[in-house]
Amino acid sequence: MANDPVCKMNVEVDMASASAEYEGKQYYFCSNTCYQLFMAEPKKYTNEDTPPNHSCCGGGH
Repeated sequence: MANDPVCKMNVEVDMASASAEYEGKQYYFCSNTCYQLFMAEPKKYTNEDTPPNHSCCGGGH
């Protein structure tokens, strides 16, 4: 199990919509939307203080 860095949802690694490596760490995403948001601003979403962005699901999980 992994944690989507954008929306903070738990993601099954083998069921993830996408994945990316950033600064030597692998990240997994619940949707292509979260993946695209992460790729546009990876530093923002690797900051522990960044609140969840629920763009992928219309408001929350």
